[in-house]
This record gives sequence, C-alpha cells and structure tokens, in this order.
Amino acid sequence: MSETESIPYETRGRYHRTELHAIPTGSNQENKAQRVVKELLDLAGYKNVAVKMFGRNNVESIVKAFFVTFHNFETHQQQADRLGRYAVRFDPETYFMPTVLAKPRDDTKPVPFSAEIHESSQRIK
Repeated sequence: MSETESIPYETRGRYHRTELHAIPTGSNQENKAQRVVKELLDLAGYKNVAVKMFGRNNVESIVKAFFVTFHNFETHQQQADRLGRYAVRFDPETYFMPTVLAKPRDDTKPVPFSAEIHESSQRIK
C-alpha cells in the first residue's frame, strides 16, 4: 500500500474467466467495486480504489482473482530495476511535470519498447 492507503498503480489480475482491473482513485473517495470485491478491499485496508470486474461473477472466482490481482505489487525501485528505466509520476497538481520516483541501478539494461524492437529488426535486413 502507498502512503495514501491506495494501490500504487493500476493493475490487472485474472483467474479463469474472471478478470479484475484495479485503478487508484482520488483521495477521500471510498472503494468502488462489486459487493464481494469491496468487502475484500475494506478487509485488506485499501482505500481510494476502483475495481472493474469482467467475466464470471461467482464468489469463488472473484476471491481468487482478487488475490491474483493484489498479490504481486512491486515497489518503484523494483520496477525501475526490472525495466532499466526511471520510474516517474506526472502529477496534475504540478502541471504534469515529471517527478522521479526511482532510478535504475547501474547494472541493469533497459528493456526495449516494442517500437525499438521493430526499428532494430528493420535495420538488420
């Protein structure tokens, strides 16, 4: 959980045919979700989260999809190290000026974007 008791970033999770999309919302908003998911968010202590559910809606699948969705959050430093890129936030309160949240460590190589892969494959030919 982040300092606002919300999730740090948007995430998705899927269990069989049930898919959950979790989105952090503005501060001082209650959780917006399906009944079972809202109870799970309240029990886990999350606030300011909106969850959209797709697919099957039986309780067992919803609970398992919830745990898949909310189990593996990374810190900003872990994301920067894994991707080899800076983790930044564009905050509307600062007129979308980037704020650096984490820098990659020296030994990590950046993961290329799909456009970079496409350009390099064209140069080989």
